[in-house]
Amino acid sequence: MDVPQSPANPVEPCRFFQPVDWAACGLTSLVALMVYLFTLAPEVTLEYSGIYATSAMYPGPSVPPGHPLWVIYGWLFIHLIPCSNVAWRMGVGAATAGALTCGLIALLVSSVGRRMIEYAGPPAPKQQTAFRLVCGAAAGLGFGFDGCVWSQVVLADPWPLSLLLFALTIVLLARWFFAPDQRRYLYLAAFIYGLVLTESQCLITAALGLAGLLAMGDRNLGRNMLLGMAIILWTAYLAQNQLGQLGWHMIGSSEGFLEALIAIVSVAWVFLFIQTRECFTAWKPACLCALLWLAGLSICLLLPILSMTTPPVNWAYPRRVEWLFYTLSRGQYESVFAITSLSQLATQGAIYAKCALNDFGGFYLIAAALPLCHWHKLTLTQRGWLAGILVVWGVTSLLMLIGLNLDWQSAEYAKPLFAVSHWILAVLAGCGLMLTGAFWISPPAAKPDSSG
Repeated sequence: MDVPQSPANPVEPCRFFQPVDWAACGLTSLVALMVYLFTLAPEVTLEYSGIYATSAMYPGPSVPPGHPLWVIYGWLFIHLIPCSNVAWRMGVGAATAGALTCGLIALLVSSVGRRMIEYAGPPAPKQQTAFRLVCGAAAGLGFGFDGCVWSQVVLADPWPLSLLLFALTIVLLARWFFAPDQRRYLYLAAFIYGLVLTESQCLITAALGLAGLLAMGDRNLGRNMLLGMAIILWTAYLAQNQLGQLGWHMIGSSEGFLEALIAIVSVAWVFLFIQTRECFTAWKPACLCALLWLAGLSICLLLPILSMTTPPVNWAYPRRVEWLFYTLSRGQYESVFAITSLSQLATQGAIYAKCALNDFGGFYLIAAALPLCHWHKLTLTQRGWLAGILVVWGVTSLLMLIGLNLDWQSAEYAKPLFAVSHWILAVLAGCGLMLTGAFWISPPAAKPDSSG
């Protein structure tokens, strides 16, 4: 009988989310929602706002990839709010999702930050409560009033719902990371990440980063996830002609980008394989995560059902098999043209840095780097979580920039997509403020036990 190996981090006996954490979450969400409602667009705006509102009203397949979850979410807000026009009610739904996303930052900062400042010589209970509330709210509201976020949460748009689902995935993975024997949070995160991809396919760029976070918490599980990703990528590479018939075209630089991604994932798997010296351990939880991820993706099968009602918005007519794949593959849009040179990559980095500085703010960027200054004072588990969340940020941001291949003129249009990485920066900023404040007012503490 196989004896499972213990994960890299021990089980924490105390409750992960305490009342103070939920108070920080509720307060941050309430303040953000009030501001959003005050600045909400009063009616239909430009671009796809009218389509998003109409597709949720009846409901029907929306702009590719169809947004089946947003359609249901918007339909509920349209019918639960009895006043004003449909677009405004949909805007309330987007504002609610955006406010809850801010609240999840405060929740995570308050909980994880508490663990970090305990090793600074814990402040008095009242001071600790104030730290957790203030730093959590500061991080959450800093993200909420980010220029990449605020413009999207005050109108009928599905992007805030995608952000909320992604944020919930990270929070659940953090909950599992500090208590890895409680795998129900890991399984729920896998299911929700499947829902994320039904709403926003660009967030598939986070998959490799999430696998890195899993590897920091459980090397065997992370190794198996990387193996699954490698199999999917190799299958996509070898079946390019068949996928092209379904609408997924890989041409030019996109094919080279896929080859590079396959190489990176394969090398990462080999590295973990050599490190763990095992191959098939922890296969049951990995398979269950994969099944739940597919269950989340299966929400896309609602599109043919919605299409059969013949709504006013019936994008690509997905009740036919070939048109369902056309919708999911975003066949009407241009294929991805990834960057092909280091100079282009440098341009993408400069665009990202400028948007982060202008929209997120220099203060928060400095605060996001502060946890690294206290690296040696953290426990092994906390370092693993910090390293994992940095991997998610780095991989997601880099792959997003490579796939977008922006120029300075199109950066303004695409910058809402940077909100995903800004969410992680906000979490790091909140933890950095908490750590710096705690070490500033606390007496020197004994060196922490690196095994904890």
